[in-house]
Amino acid sequence: MNANHPTAADRSTASDSPHSPDFSAASAASRAEAPPVGLGPLVRIDGGWFIGDHESTAHLAVLPGGFEHRVAGRDPFLVPWDRLMSLQLGFTRGRFPSTPVGGLPNSYDGAIGAHGSCLSAMVRHPYDLWRPRFVHHGWWYPAPELTVLRQLLGDIVDLGHVERLGDDAWLTSAVEELAADRHLRKWRTGKAVMEGVKEIITRGA
Repeated sequence: MNANHPTAADRSTASDSPHSPDFSAASAASRAEAPPVGLGPLVRIDGGWFIGDHESTAHLAVLPGGFEHRVAGRDPFLVPWDRLMSLQLGFTRGRFPSTPVGGLPNSYDGAIGAHGSCLSAMVRHPYDLWRPRFVHHGWWYPAPELTVLRQLLGDIVDLGHVERLGDDAWLTSAVEELAADRHLRKWRTGKAVMEGVKEIITRGA
C-alpha cells in the first residue's frame, strides 16, 4: 500500500476529529474556481470547445463544421469554415472592460469597442462582416494567452488551415502546447509568437 495515500479508516478518523480542518471542501472550491483547459476565452468543457462563457446568454461553439453562434432566445447560427476569409478576436483580460459600456474607453486600440467581446470575421458567399458577441468568463485572462490566441486564430485562416479548428484532437493538442509555460516564457517578441504559432499550425499539414 502507498504510504502517501491514507486508507478509508484513516480518512474517517481524521474527519471525526474536532480539531481537523476540512481540506476537502476547500479543495473542491479551488477546483470549481480553476479555469478549464484553454487559451483566454477559448476553453474546452465537457468534451467541447467554446469561445466565451458557455453557460451565459451568448457564446460561440467550435464545431467540426464551423463556428456556431449561440444566443439565448435565438436559433443557433452556424458559419462553416470555408466561409471564413479573415478572423480576429476582440476581448480584454477582465469581464467589465469587455462589455460594450466598459469597452468604450479601450476602443482606440481596436480591442473591443462598442461590440464588447466579439469575434470579427470577413465571410464569403455572401460577402459580409460577421461580428458575433460572446460573454466573458468570470476569471481574468492572462495577457500572454490572449496574445497567442489572437495569433492562432488570425494565422490559421491566413495559412489556409482553418478547418483544423474543428478537429478536436488537433485543437486540444495545439492549445495544450501553446499554453505550456515554456512557450509563454520563451515567446517574448511578436516575431517569436508569430513563428511559434505558424510552426504548430502547419506541422503535419
